[in-house]
Amino acid sequence: MQKKMSRYPAPEERDSPTPTVVNIPSDLEGKKAFLTEWIHREKIPGKFQAWFSLPSEPGQADWRIISETRGNHQMLMIEPPYKGMTVPPLVLDIDTQLRKEHLTSLRRSLLQIWIRSTGDGRYGILVQTILRSADAAHAFKSFIDFIERSHPEVLCCHQVQTRPFLPFDPSFPPKAMRADIRVGFGSEFLPIAKTGLFFHILDWTPRCKAAWIHLPEKLLAAIHPVKGDRFLEFHSGPAYLSVSLASAFESVHAVDYRMQAKSSALYNIHTKSLDNVRFHQEHLEPEWLVKFFSERKNEGKWTVLLNPPRGEALSTGTIQVLAQSRPERILLISSNLDIASKEIRRFRREGYMLRKALPLDLEPGKAAFEVLFFFVPDRAGLLGRKEEIGKKLKPQKPSIQPFRDEESDIPHFVQQKKPISRRKG
Repeated sequence: MQKKMSRYPAPEERDSPTPTVVNIPSDLEGKKAFLTEWIHREKIPGKFQAWFSLPSEPGQADWRIISETRGNHQMLMIEPPYKGMTVPPLVLDIDTQLRKEHLTSLRRSLLQIWIRSTGDGRYGILVQTILRSADAAHAFKSFIDFIERSHPEVLCCHQVQTRPFLPFDPSFPPKAMRADIRVGFGSEFLPIAKTGLFFHILDWTPRCKAAWIHLPEKLLAAIHPVKGDRFLEFHSGPAYLSVSLASAFESVHAVDYRMQAKSSALYNIHTKSLDNVRFHQEHLEPEWLVKFFSERKNEGKWTVLLNPPRGEALSTGTIQVLAQSRPERILLISSNLDIASKEIRRFRREGYMLRKALPLDLEPGKAAFEVLFFFVPDRAGLLGRKEEIGKKLKPQKPSIQPFRDEESDIPHFVQQKKPISRRKG
């Protein structure tokens, strides 16, 4: 079998703890009440639009079969995307097949199987195991033959080995893990329903696909881009939003630090033959933002979409530099309301108003949801950011501010000196 390798960043490469929000209901009405209570408690401004939610069918979601050892017994368990979802026939058939005697050696070496949905009833299978013996390798080959022969809805089946040998979750790819793929059959790239776009089988997508597949059109209706607008998306994953919206913008830039995100994005850009879309394998950091917006070719009206993984917070420096770059719109997708309330206040301090918000129930039935916050510059000065007269100013680091050359309309970014009143001596 052909061996392919991918590299995830080491722990020291900005691995941070995962913030959590507790006590979120799993039903839509409960989520609505939860959000309403947060809005009133935190006094969140702006208009909240109707919830965006679509029912998720079993064939539109990722499933997992986990192998666990309890005492002297090994058990296989089916993990649904959320509690109560009906198990599709494919998953039941795989579970039954694994329990057969001729696959005993594979079952003993098995950690888990991911059954990844394309969103339209087709699947890709990812088997996490270490084949330490010839018997295990033979059993795995028998399993692949069974899948290819009995289930035409399965487009591919691959083995993945990880170091360390811990459960791999494509929904939340670990930052400190190396994954080696051995190709069984089929492509490593799975289609995203009937969109003509793809994602790498190791890349991020939500476990439930229905609402996510229709998210680009919902996002486009919220933005209302005009001629000449540009789009910049951070933590873009397979660049599904960026590529889907490419025709509505003059130029599009997708940013993600993960290798598999790069593979997916470049595959989609090539498939669609897009010359106005570019992928950057970078972290979301102030230094990169300064460099990006300092380039003359990046002059224009920008819409910036921030989608931090696992509800992580944005750094203060990131928000400051982003606000100083003066994009026309800043969109923040957050799954952590505790962090979101703080970031709304930080954006307001930097001169950006929360204009509206769109609650996203992308994974119905799961005790989690997201909110898309829509920020615009406070050009009318409504936020009242003037400092109080006589207030002692704290020393500040030199900030990065745009200025306009008298001979050009192109903005540049330069290091601004401290006012004389703040200089020592």
